[in-house]
Amino acid sequence: MKVTLTMSTPEINISECAKICYGTKSMQDGGKDITSTLVHGHSHLAALRFAYATVYIEGISVAAQNQLVRSKHLDFMVQSKRYVKPGKGGFEFIMPKDLEEHLEEYMQDHFDKSLKLYDMLLLNGVAKEDARAVLPANTSTKMNVTGSLQAWWDFFKLRMNSHAQREIREVAEEIFKQLALRYPKVFTMETYNTFKG
Repeated sequence: MKVTLTMSTPEINISECAKICYGTKSMQDGGKDITSTLVHGHSHLAALRFAYATVYIEGISVAAQNQLVRSKHLDFMVQSKRYVKPGKGGFEFIMPKDLEEHLEEYMQDHFDKSLKLYDMLLLNGVAKEDARAVLPANTSTKMNVTGSLQAWWDFFKLRMNSHAQREIREVAEEIFKQLALRYPKVFTMETYNTFKG
């Protein structure tokens, strides 16, 4: 799994847009950055709606993707399993971690057979949207995800928690790391520990 931050709003937008609430001077007029105070001092998370981030995610399973797309207020562009064939899309099987070797072999064998069945169905005139029904939930996929930092905050709260499924938790943690580099006043080590629960 790989996460790449592809687009982002400057962190200072959070402070500058929120200052209207308080009649505070802008940075251009000698004011200070109030991002940290807003988010961590006052829990004024609505200010996070004024900064956006887009990430490109590759090498996650359709099962994890299905959990991600349930996130409110994030938007998605997902690799189509109708228009992208396995050979062109580089479909792989995302193996669950910590399985015994013989169980991994069974799962991989099942995936390989499902790809053969998929190809055979296409050769016999089955529509792509119907043939894809035989692909396992752990078939790999790619996606672009965008949203405000408040939407990302909500996603992290839900999906970094120790009760979340392992793969989506790892995806959320990787996105958090990327956003923490871009937004260090918002996504701190303290918030990381809070989200982890």
